[in-house]
Amino acid sequence: MTGDKEGKPDKQRDLARLIVGVVVFGSIWGLLEATLGGFLHLIIFPNKGAIMAGIGMAIMGSALAIYKKPSMLLFIGFVAASFKLLDIWLFALSPTSIHIVNPAMAIIFESAAFSIAAVFLMNKMAKNTIIGIGAGALAGLVSAAIWVYFAIYVMNAPAYARVVFTAQEFIANQGIAQAVFCGLFLPLGYMIGERLAAKTTPLLMSRRHHYATSAAIIGGCWGISAIAIMAGL
Repeated sequence: MTGDKEGKPDKQRDLARLIVGVVVFGSIWGLLEATLGGFLHLIIFPNKGAIMAGIGMAIMGSALAIYKKPSMLLFIGFVAASFKLLDIWLFALSPTSIHIVNPAMAIIFESAAFSIAAVFLMNKMAKNTIIGIGAGALAGLVSAAIWVYFAIYVMNAPAYARVVFTAQEFIANQGIAQAVFCGLFLPLGYMIGERLAAKTTPLLMSRRHHYATSAAIIGGCWGISAIAIMAGL
């Protein structure tokens, strides 16, 4: 009985740490979407969607290396996608606007695809970079394929695009580009996560320091993102 009582607080601390990690990594992803992603969109940079997908994959890779919880990746995606809701608050857009739903769903589909891949490949990814590249590329391609069918047949995206596109054309071009960027960025993110885990483990013993730092990161990400969006990114 004593062991159960002692184990319960440990499980609660682990759950709290995991939840904080989800919000921190999701907020960092959301910040980069609002700033770097907004800037690349503004200058009409080639393959901007694929580049941002690769960055999102790197962020999820870092989180996976630190926490070893594939299930958290989907929730990280939901947090990142929620940054798109800033447009509703700042510009009074409809929650069902294609400009909110489509990019948000792209993030969610990517996080869901990688979450599933990580369930089966997490241990192998840690030992073999090639498997990590393959897992990232597969998740990137699958999520791009799912997204384009959603965008065309649910959101009628071609009606809003500069040019009409088909699912096959998108997958053959942007889908392949996204697979390449995700495959390259995932191992890099995983390596960064491993190094962060090795350096920050002693700091995490101080819960007050950990939670204060996490709160500052989360608040900063949301604040900077709001400013960036208001500035036109």
